[in-house]
Amino acid sequence: MVICSVDPELGRAVVDMSTKAVTAEQEYAKNPDLKKEDIEKLQEWAATKNHLPKISEEQMILFYHSCYWDMEATKSCIDVYYTTRASTPEFFRNRDLSLPNLQQGIECLYYGCLPVKDPNGYQIIFHGLKDYDSSKYVFADGVKLLAMAMEACATVEGTIPGYICLFDMKGVRLSHITRLSYGQLRKFFHYIQEGLPIRLKAFHVVNTLPIIDKILFMIKPFMKKELLQMLHLHSGDFSEVQKYLPKECLPSDFGGELKSVAEFHEDYIDWMKKMTPHFLSTEIYSKDAPKEKSKKKEKENLNLSSLCID
Repeated sequence: MVICSVDPELGRAVVDMSTKAVTAEQEYAKNPDLKKEDIEKLQEWAATKNHLPKISEEQMILFYHSCYWDMEATKSCIDVYYTTRASTPEFFRNRDLSLPNLQQGIECLYYGCLPVKDPNGYQIIFHGLKDYDSSKYVFADGVKLLAMAMEACATVEGTIPGYICLFDMKGVRLSHITRLSYGQLRKFFHYIQEGLPIRLKAFHVVNTLPIIDKILFMIKPFMKKELLQMLHLHSGDFSEVQKYLPKECLPSDFGGELKSVAEFHEDYIDWMKKMTPHFLSTEIYSKDAPKEKSKKKEKENLNLSSLCID
């Protein structure tokens, strides 16, 4: 078990749905491997790149930590993070739950930042369908809401050992999958594998259905071996997922000791609303990305419903 030393205030930041951002001083105190001179070197490097904004010390620490203190990997992560945010406004702009599309998103989808970490100190983020009507499902808004959850946790708690995504497949149909586009899938997987400033540790999918084989067929081309190794599929009862995530970490819907998914979703909505000023303020960091060639755009806009998936 690997758990870093955590300031008591930071340790309750997600539980309390805090809006107070972690400070660099708190990060240096809890990370003995973190050196201020390394962060200064990264900031000096970033300042020479015209396409990058001024990166705060706290944000730079998140990047460096997510790359396990590797300087060159951190530079690549930073570049992917800001380039993707600039070129994918459907994922990273207008992050305000009062907007009609996100209102529909939170009526269609469940989210939750679970208050009890796993035995390794990993934060668990839950996601699933609330409304099974595929005509209401918009992948880009789903990604936006998931990214907001991750960013909120990282903003208020800072560096932690890792994150686990817990997905519920209940209600997923082929008609949901055909609403995706090649370009959005490519950008999503590129971002979470190369530009996400947190340490992803596992993806647990519960209530898997036979359709999972077709889903994997479609998404595997975008996934590196390391990400595939993080993927755990669980069908039947919840005894399998409980081998990885103890009952004290799970919602009651999955045989856990915590409150229900619906209650956590209401907490998520309240917290994201409180975090709206943060989300909107960070959008100014996204600069215009170079325009892509039209042929590439045409390819990326292909809807997966046009593919043969029988």
